[in-house]
Amino acid sequence: MNVNISGIEHSLDGRMSPDLQAAFHIYAAHWRKVDALWQYPEHTHPMFEINLVLQGRQQMTVGGQAFIQEIGDILFIRPGIRHSSLGTDSGDDMAYYCLHFDIDDLTLRRALLTMNAVSLSGDSPVQQAIRSALDVMISTAILPEAADAQRNRLVTLNASLQLFAALSGWVLAELPAASRSARPGITENTVALAHAVEGLLQESVFTAAATGSRGGGIEDIAARLGYSPNHCNRAFRHIYGLSPRQYLSDLIIRHAKLMLLDNSMSVEAIAHRLGYRDVSHFSKQFKRWTGLPPMGYRQLTEESGQ
Repeated sequence: MNVNISGIEHSLDGRMSPDLQAAFHIYAAHWRKVDALWQYPEHTHPMFEINLVLQGRQQMTVGGQAFIQEIGDILFIRPGIRHSSLGTDSGDDMAYYCLHFDIDDLTLRRALLTMNAVSLSGDSPVQQAIRSALDVMISTAILPEAADAQRNRLVTLNASLQLFAALSGWVLAELPAASRSARPGITENTVALAHAVEGLLQESVFTAAATGSRGGGIEDIAARLGYSPNHCNRAFRHIYGLSPRQYLSDLIIRHAKLMLLDNSMSVEAIAHRLGYRDVSHFSKQFKRWTGLPPMGYRQLTEESGQ
């Protein structure tokens, strides 16, 4: 008797959904109440920022453009855009919520980088979804310290997932306009090259995880594609807003974290599976990326699961 192990035999039709693996990071999310003298100087940073006014009015300058935020107004600030707060213009106290985030899914990241809108305020379903997720995150931020920390973290994580779903919905709603956004220096060849570099970086990590042998990075990839490493670096950074080396590090750390959840694999085996010949080099890099050595991270995940 023949056994249909693959599930393909006698199938009439079928489609595969794309494999997805993404990580996001929320930085320095905070609720703050300030007096009429408070201001924040002009600055830039490499993360996306969302700023929401909860009480009073805030004077913000984003990319040289002035905004007056009323209660409930949300500003979306892309990485590298200069911005500052001149504080409240009413002479009263002001309260706001601010978070910074990044995401390693390059499709969503590139789409968010092309979104020219700064104000996300309004009553559309997408804007309401963004505000709803922020409201939950704010509610957990202002809870007393004695609150259930584990439940608080799960509620915040749930709201964070809702926020990224809402941002994806915003991108989808604006996609035709976003795809036509004119950004200097971007050609179809630049986009195609960046996509090719992305695919080969992913391939190098997946191959390493399967065979323990990883390629030499952007130099080998550039040689395969017939371009110089500098040209590949420029194209990738132009499209995705980060370097190929940074993206490769993000891929490696993501795989390392997933592998460390499997207690049957030693740290040495994980290091070799990710293409490291020296386990101490892997351990040092992992600690630099996460603040914990591999065994410390494994123990932390085991304790959180108890």
